[in-house]
Amino acid sequence: MNAIEPRTLYFEDYTVGFEMQGGAYPVTEEEILEFGRRFDKQPIHNDPEAAAHSHFGGLVAPGCLTFCIRTALGTQMPFRPALVAGLGVEKMDLSKPVRAGDVLSLRMLVIDRRLSSSRPDRGIVTMEHAVMNQKDEVVLSMVSRMMVEVRGDRDV
Repeated sequence: MNAIEPRTLYFEDYTVGFEMQGGAYPVTEEEILEFGRRFDKQPIHNDPEAAAHSHFGGLVAPGCLTFCIRTALGTQMPFRPALVAGLGVEKMDLSKPVRAGDVLSLRMLVIDRRLSSSRPDRGIVTMEHAVMNQKDEVVLSMVSRMMVEVRGDRDV
């Protein structure tokens, strides 16, 4: 069976208000423990017994893991940017803990776009991201900027 190739989005495709959403990423206890043991050695991330006695009342995913899941969810979208470079992340908030058994999804919204002043064959796109759990609660929100190619086949 052939997988459907994602559609490439160029600068012209990213209009303010354009929204993409989807994905379903099940978070497992094994993944939280492995990530916590490798990269964030806090008991709330790698010791279920200690985490049970914390203010969280149980194991929670490290914020870095939640950010990585956001990236994985982005690759599940039916679209791919004609990406030149990621330009940064700002205003990232981790508003709710992520726990084993949560199923996360992603919503992205274009909030700004402009042509590059130094490279007119490239544009800068600013997006809001929201990672949500199965209860539709936002667990991570952020704003990112990326540089994408201009298709150049119509006016922008």
